[in-house]
Amino acid sequence: MMSFRPNFSKLLPLTALLPLFVACGPSDGGITVDEDDTTTGSSGGPTSSSGSSSAGNTSSVSGTGDGSTSGVTSGTGGPATSASGTGGADPTGAGGADPTGAGGSNPTGGGDTTLVGVETPGEDCSVPNMPAFGELKAYEKLHDPFTMMDGTKVTTRAQWVCRHREISELVQHWETGPKEVKKATVKGSFAGGKLTINVSGGAQDVSFSVSISLPSTGSPPYPALIGLSKGSLNNDRLKQMGVAIIDYDHNGVQPESNRSGGIFSKFHGSAESGALIAWAWGASRIIDALESTPDAQIDPKRLAITGCSRNGKGALMVGAMDSRFALTIPQESGSGGVAAWRVSEVDNMGRTGSAGVQNLTRTYGEQQWFSKTIEQFGNAVTKLPLDHHELVSMVAPRGLLILGNLNYEWLSTNNADQAGGAARLVYEALGAKQNIGYVDSGHNHCGTDYKNGEQEAIDAFVKKFLLNDASANTDIWKPKNELDKAKWVEWTAPTIP
Repeated sequence: MMSFRPNFSKLLPLTALLPLFVACGPSDGGITVDEDDTTTGSSGGPTSSSGSSSAGNTSSVSGTGDGSTSGVTSGTGGPATSASGTGGADPTGAGGADPTGAGGSNPTGGGDTTLVGVETPGEDCSVPNMPAFGELKAYEKLHDPFTMMDGTKVTTRAQWVCRHREISELVQHWETGPKEVKKATVKGSFAGGKLTINVSGGAQDVSFSVSISLPSTGSPPYPALIGLSKGSLNNDRLKQMGVAIIDYDHNGVQPESNRSGGIFSKFHGSAESGALIAWAWGASRIIDALESTPDAQIDPKRLAITGCSRNGKGALMVGAMDSRFALTIPQESGSGGVAAWRVSEVDNMGRTGSAGVQNLTRTYGEQQWFSKTIEQFGNAVTKLPLDHHELVSMVAPRGLLILGNLNYEWLSTNNADQAGGAARLVYEALGAKQNIGYVDSGHNHCGTDYKNGEQEAIDAFVKKFLLNDASANTDIWKPKNELDKAKWVEWTAPTIP
């Protein structure tokens, strides 16, 4: 049965946005960025500074997406988006957002509190337009994920749902390009161990397939782990635990070296989005097909996503951009993945050549993982109105296991530690602190020669989130570096009911 669930983004009236352009938070010159892999790629051109990003959302059974193109303003927990004005955002709502929800972008009471089981939470939340690049203010620390773009402080779950939507829009506008431009209708078919995903309703109808390897234990419908290029975990071990493996050849959806290549651009008729968000779009269409294809014997409510290195970046983006994934395991994702751009820039100061971690400029230049819009932040990282602790926090309260590697400097260990630690505060605020885990250890790149409890952590998270084993202990937090709150955080996480 097909379902069509369009997605609408409501833009705030201009009068509701005026306070934003007179409110400013602390401004400082900024820092950091970081990357992951070592191949070279094209750098793309300069970017546009204003406009609106797509909210992209589709899904459910036959999957229908909406390419609504609402944008967002910048600045959370520090800089406001305007280059003029003084003072910070008023949490009382005076001169800024109305905390009661009247006339503002987000309600404090009531509203949608759904954070799991849908592709994009907060479809009905209002999202303001974004300012031009020149209006963004610099901010050196990690933005407060609990401050809305209009200055409202998040104190309820309904507000966090809308904040989640804002962060999604921020990522798509400033970093990746839109996930959805055209509405999608998805039909799946299964034969010979392959699930075929047929997507119609765009500039061109497209299709792709994934292979499914069922476990030898358990009973259908099975939980499954979707691996970008099979992933880099011990798949045989997972199958022995009763988990199916789905091999997602994401480069066919969009090659990392060509924004115009692959079926993503064919369907949307657009070459603006980077590979990471295109891979996320493809993964969402896989879920759509699974929801309407019981012959595949996969439970679409018990899915995980994983990948290593550049595919670790992709896995995080996939899990952040689709809240139907029960578990996300980004492995060695580096810059453009878990690592915070600002921290990477600071850690890389004074380094030349290939030394140090990869910063935003290096990451952008390696492959076309991001849209061209992000290039303008290469020499202005602190003007970027978000950072990747907020991307990581989009996975909350669902299962998230971050895996690092101490053996490779360019994998940005400290930068991921800081972003992961800041995102953990979001999990804690939502009462789900044990749903996020972190293990740093040294081993071969994308290898399974784990030495510091990584396999035990993987087993625990799989048991809890895919096998519904409530006794599994996921209280696992082993980063090399704890979050340096004094250096990077000047906000306090609320307790959200």
